[in-house]
Amino acid sequence: MLGAALEALESTAGGHSEGATPGPCAIVSRRWVVPCVLSFALFIRIAVSTHGYSGESTPPMYGDYEAQRHWMEITLHTPLSQWYVHTDANDLGYWGLDYPPLTAFQSWAYGTFFAKVEPAAVALGTSRGYETASSRLFMRWSVVASDLVCFLPGILAFVLAFYSANKRDELSTEMRAKTAARAAGTKGESPARIAWAVAVLALSPAPILIDHGHFQYNGISLGCVAGAAAAVVSGWDVTGSVLFTFALNHKQMSLYFAPAFFAHLLGKCLRRRRPVLEVAKLGITVVVTFGALWAPFALADGAGAEGLMAVLGRLVPFRRGIYEDYVANFWCATAPVARWKERFEIPTLARAALFTTILAATPAMAQQISRPSREGFVWCMANSAWAFFMFSFQVHEKSILLPLLPVTMLALRAPSLAMWLPPLACVSMWPLLAKDGLGIAYVGAVAVYIAVIGGGPPRRVQGSGVGAAGKAVGRNDQNDDSGVSGGEERGSRGGILLADLRLSPAAGDAVWCFIYWTTTLGAAGVHVAAAFVQPPARFLYIHSLTFTSLSFVGFVGAAMYCNWRQWQVPADALDAVGRTRMYTVVEPSEQEEGVGQEGNGLTKQHAE
Repeated sequence: MLGAALEALESTAGGHSEGATPGPCAIVSRRWVVPCVLSFALFIRIAVSTHGYSGESTPPMYGDYEAQRHWMEITLHTPLSQWYVHTDANDLGYWGLDYPPLTAFQSWAYGTFFAKVEPAAVALGTSRGYETASSRLFMRWSVVASDLVCFLPGILAFVLAFYSANKRDELSTEMRAKTAARAAGTKGESPARIAWAVAVLALSPAPILIDHGHFQYNGISLGCVAGAAAAVVSGWDVTGSVLFTFALNHKQMSLYFAPAFFAHLLGKCLRRRRPVLEVAKLGITVVVTFGALWAPFALADGAGAEGLMAVLGRLVPFRRGIYEDYVANFWCATAPVARWKERFEIPTLARAALFTTILAATPAMAQQISRPSREGFVWCMANSAWAFFMFSFQVHEKSILLPLLPVTMLALRAPSLAMWLPPLACVSMWPLLAKDGLGIAYVGAVAVYIAVIGGGPPRRVQGSGVGAAGKAVGRNDQNDDSGVSGGEERGSRGGILLADLRLSPAAGDAVWCFIYWTTTLGAAGVHVAAAFVQPPARFLYIHSLTFTSLSFVGFVGAAMYCNWRQWQVPADALDAVGRTRMYTVVEPSEQEEGVGQEGNGLTKQHAE
């Protein structure tokens, strides 16, 4: 729906002769569409927040909502040296703080403000299970504020950095002249397609349901990751390293992306003139950022190394087992047959998880070390996250948000995948969401996503990019930037998913329709069974297992596809001083001759 509407706006905006004043549609499409998309995404978040949350009115432990509130209480009323230590005031058995320092500082900041608004909500020792209407309102709005400050700016920065034409001041004088002369040929997505890419990320239902329904602050760490990726693809590696370190120190699950950042940045450094110096610069950046965030726990009350170890000891959840509840990963999906928890001790499972995770992430890392590229980096983020989600130790349902982020970041490179995976991610979390009373919110968020994003992105406009507009180009008249031939357009979902296999458009559409409808009917079937079929006494959790098993099959296919797509991406070219060439200019003659030809994707690249 959104793609068709944006395409109509773009066509109207581009239907003017050169130098003519753009009409109202041009103004709307270029100035107001993205703010409208973000405003609608904010509305959906607020709507979901009116539903239930984790542990609502269920003593004695309540749920994640109470955990977040309790952390505000503890960080506000106890010394910093005791935040991660068991004391009379801080019972670690009752939602003890188990996230890195940045989460603790965030809890303190929100708790400080909360205490001024409603002191009883964070009173030490007497506020357990505090759930007044006003306190719920504050807690909900704190998550909305976190998205406004971190997540939405982060995804917007990435979309603009990754899909817009890149210009950097380092261009030589001669190159700058060429750039100015051929600006109309610059390769960059149109405002309509950029707006659609923003909508995919902003309306993705899984993070909305978890943060604004179940109740967490994943938007902070995911926003930092998106911002870090935006900085890295723009060539600001130091800034990207700082932002990613922030993400790691907000939620340790951000470690899922660490192999991708490490491999890509190392690959870039090794291709430069002074690789050792470049690696040292980024290493020092990470160490200094970590040091600034962790130093308070060593300095507080002279705790020293013991203070640091107290924090570290709370971040490794070995006691919880290899997976939690029912999660659509390898260990849980195969547990009915393998019985991992019954047959093996935790240390053995931890070693097996470490080995299989490294093994699964190694190919993607090797590709980026040897052939670093902007697009390959984002695919590597997805593949690294898939490796951790599938095989690492202590994975839970919410962890699917991590591989989901880079997949949706690549919405204009793999639209079919970006349209198909977010609803499937929600299906995998249904047992958790149902327990929280989020059934209506679940249906609404997924339905909105399918209605708005379904149909795919607006078709490219010939000559789209900076200062250019023209007619829509059909499936056979263009190539996708990733090298996948042009079946990515709206109405041809199968083309983008399988175009590199060189299937005909009809065959590609048939395969995609099979995948889409098989998944849809399967999800509908397990929902109907869960609603109307009583589970046998011996298998009370059979319905939860069917949800995770169905999702696991889809996730395996998505992970294999993401790995394969990454290996199709060539390395970025380098300029004379070893910087990555990211700014692409198409010669006028090439642009005219290339349309409709197989070699259309070949362009001359200029240094970023």
